[in-house]
Amino acid sequence: MLAITVHLTTVRRAEESRRDESAGPYFDLTSVWTFAAAIVLPPGMAVLVAVWLRIVLWPIARRQPYRFVFTSAHIVASTLLANAAVHLSGFSLGASGRVLTDLALLGVLVLVAALYWFVQVLLMTVALKIVNPQTRFVDSLGTRNDNMLEMTTLGVGAMLGLLVATHWVAPLLLVLPVILVNALLHRASERQAHLERLVAEQHKAHLQLTKDAHTDYRTGLFNTNGLNEHGGRLTERSKHDGKPVTVLAIDLDHFKRINDTWGHPAGNAVLAEVGRILREKLRPGDVAGRDGGEEFVVVLADTGLAQGTAIAERVREAIGEMSVVTTDKHRNTVTLRGRNLPLTEDGPEVRAISASIGVAVVPDNGDSLPAAQHSADAALYTAKENGRNQVRVAGIDIHAHRLPAPRVDEPEITRSA
Repeated sequence: MLAITVHLTTVRRAEESRRDESAGPYFDLTSVWTFAAAIVLPPGMAVLVAVWLRIVLWPIARRQPYRFVFTSAHIVASTLLANAAVHLSGFSLGASGRVLTDLALLGVLVLVAALYWFVQVLLMTVALKIVNPQTRFVDSLGTRNDNMLEMTTLGVGAMLGLLVATHWVAPLLLVLPVILVNALLHRASERQAHLERLVAEQHKAHLQLTKDAHTDYRTGLFNTNGLNEHGGRLTERSKHDGKPVTVLAIDLDHFKRINDTWGHPAGNAVLAEVGRILREKLRPGDVAGRDGGEEFVVVLADTGLAQGTAIAERVREAIGEMSVVTTDKHRNTVTLRGRNLPLTEDGPEVRAISASIGVAVVPDNGDSLPAAQHSADAALYTAKENGRNQVRVAGIDIHAHRLPAPRVDEPEITRSA
C-alpha cells in the first residue's frame, strides 16, 4: 500500500498530462501493482490493493463518477480472475529448482497476463458499446505503443510478484524505477505532442503558402499559376471523359480610364467586385482566375458552346449592372456604375464598367487549355473591335439578335472634386 501511494502521489502531474493528451484508451503503469497482487496475494488482499489503488488514483482520473466506478470494477474483476487462475494452476511462485517446473510457471504467468489484459479490454468494449453502439472492438485495443507499454507493465508486475513471494521489501525497491519510467514516458509524450504541434503548424503554413501562391489577393480568384494548374487539370479530366470544356476570356472595357480618372483604389474595388460576381455566377466545379491586369479567364467544366455562351452573357450582364462604391483620387466617395444601367442625374454615379468576352470550346477550338484560351482571346479582340460590351465566339459570327448591337462608349465624363 505504501509503495502504491508513494508512486501515484509522485507521478500525479505526469499522469494527468498523459491522460489529457491521450486520444483513445489510456494506459498507465498501475498494472504493476494490481497484477503483482493478483498472482501473489489471497483474493481478499488482492481486491483490497486494487481498491486502494483506485482510491489514490481518483484525483488523477477526473472522470464522471459512473465511469470511474465502472473502470474500477473491471480492474477488480480482472484482478480476481487472474488471482483465481494462478491459484487453480497449483503452481508455487517460489523457486522450485527444476527447469521444467519453472518454465511451466512462466507459461502460466503469460497466460494469466493475457487473461488479465483480455478481460479488461472486453469489459471496456462493453462499456463503450453501451455509450456508443457504433464502437468496434478494435477501438478499445489502443495503439501498438500503448499495448507494448501494457505488456511491459504486466511483465514487471509478474517479476514483482515473484520477488514479493520471497522478499517483502521488493515493492519498495521497485517504487523508484517505476517513478523514473513514468517520468520518461511523460517527457516522451511532451516531445511527441510538441512534434505533432510543429508538424500541424508546418502543414497549415504549407497550405497557406500553396493557397497564396495560387490565389489573386485582390479578387479571391486563382492567379495565373492557379489558373493554369487547376484549369489545365479540369480540361484534361474532361477530355479523358469525352466532355467539352468552354473557356471564357473576359476583359474589362476601358479599365485604364477608371484608374486614370478615379485612381487605382477605385480600379481595385472594381476588380474585387468582378471577382465576387464570378464566384457567385459560376458553378462549384468551374475554375475562374485573374490573368493579370483587368483580364479574367473562366474554365467551364462539362459545358458546350450554347451553354457556355449563355453563361458568358449572364456574366457580361452582371458586370454591366454593377454598382461599386469607392473613393476617387481625392478620397471623395464615388459610385462607379455599369454601362448597362440607365443614366442618372443625381449623385456622383458614373457609368464606367462593362466587359467584353470571348468564348472558345475544347476540343472545337483546340485540344488544350492554352490553345482554347488563345482562340477565346482572338474572339475577345473581335468583341473589342466591334464596340465592346459584348460576347463573341471563336470562329463564329454571332447574329445581332443574340447580342447587343455594337455601340460606342459614352464620352468621358469629367467631374470636379
